[in-house]
Amino acid sequence: MIPSEDPAKDGSEMPTEEGDENPAFVNMDDVVEVQIQDNDEPMEDVDDNEEEKMNSEEERAEVVEEMAKVVLDSHNDSVYCIASHFDRSSNVLYNISGGGDDKAFLHKVSKTESTTTETIPLSYKHTDSVSCAALNLPFVSADLNKTPIYAAVGAYDGTIIIYDPISGTKLKDLEGPNDIEFVSFHPKGGSVLLAGSSDDGTVWMYHLPTSKCMQVFVGHESGVTAGTFTPDGKSVLSCGSDGTLRVWAPRTGVGKFVFRLGTKGAGLTCMATNDNPESHLVLVGAEDGIAHICHIASKKVIASLQHAAEENSENQKEGDEGMENPSRSVETVGFAPSALNLNWCATGGIDGNLKIWDLNSNGACRHTCRHGSGNGVTNLQWHPVHPIVFTGATDGTIRIWDARNGTLIKALTGHTALINDLTVDATEGGGAIIVSASDDNSVRVFEINSENIFANP
Repeated sequence: MIPSEDPAKDGSEMPTEEGDENPAFVNMDDVVEVQIQDNDEPMEDVDDNEEEKMNSEEERAEVVEEMAKVVLDSHNDSVYCIASHFDRSSNVLYNISGGGDDKAFLHKVSKTESTTTETIPLSYKHTDSVSCAALNLPFVSADLNKTPIYAAVGAYDGTIIIYDPISGTKLKDLEGPNDIEFVSFHPKGGSVLLAGSSDDGTVWMYHLPTSKCMQVFVGHESGVTAGTFTPDGKSVLSCGSDGTLRVWAPRTGVGKFVFRLGTKGAGLTCMATNDNPESHLVLVGAEDGIAHICHIASKKVIASLQHAAEENSENQKEGDEGMENPSRSVETVGFAPSALNLNWCATGGIDGNLKIWDLNSNGACRHTCRHGSGNGVTNLQWHPVHPIVFTGATDGTIRIWDARNGTLIKALTGHTALINDLTVDATEGGGAIIVSASDDNSVRVFEINSENIFANP
């Protein structure tokens, strides 16, 4: 079928938006916010020399227990990104991985009577690291003529390649910015794609059936670190190393308003939206150890969560003013799924802590889940139907936490280096499939059922 030149005529969902035509700038000095201080003492740093670190990594590689159900070792360098979708009707896990070897792969893991895997090298020859990937499979309708299925792969060579996520066939490549940092599909049909640049700070929006660039959002003063559509699809969100969270109108490309959040030049590192379209909440983490909850409809910062302890100015070295301590950075954030009916969120940081926050109590910290000295938290994911949080860390371990009481339920081992990316898909009966990407050049697939999850409450 020849795609229509008019995106509205081919049946795909077009982004719509509501809001001001002119951007409204929200300065941190002007907003109404609740500053949440946490009483946890900072964890002591351990200064190991490089030789000791290498020895400890070698010892870990010798003793680590392999708990993964499937190990995918197609890459020959660090695996930086994954995108996964578990199709319950066919019991097949679809996974895209990309890494520092400038390669991307499609992996299909079939869960029938016995687990089988198929790995397909994706054809495009990248000239720099593959940095991001996304699947639109959760968003398509039953009519694939109206909402075709796509896999998007972005790389630091400035390429965005679109594949068929079932066969791995290359469908098209898109012209865009340099250094692609993220790709994200529109939640209504998945035919519109966002891509953001860590180089020039622009965000591009494409209509995939026609391969057209619909908008380029310009305004960030430095690189973009994360971006997505709002759950209702009516706005585009982006955050960057300039310390701002920006809200855009998809049809016009106009910036609706800007939250200026980073203190002392701290950049924003990560972002998550609440999956309830009516909540209008966005959570961002920053290099200064603070996470901010923003209500985009009212243009208010409703809470600032002090994840990591504030710097002691007396201990700051001369000449370090305005510089952020990287060990304080918030690296990952997430809201509890609305299906849980819990107004909670979570933050994870280089300080080695996962923190659970209660928005019903003015953002009070419910629990601090410690990963051990030197084990920074790189990723977190909530279970779709249980009050459970999965974390990936620099020690290569995936930990499962009970968000109700902050206890460690289980640790999943197998990786021998830090975890760069983590996805969680629900399975029948409340279980989960966890897929992780690591600096040990592998993708690992773990599986737990609901009985495993609550075996040690």
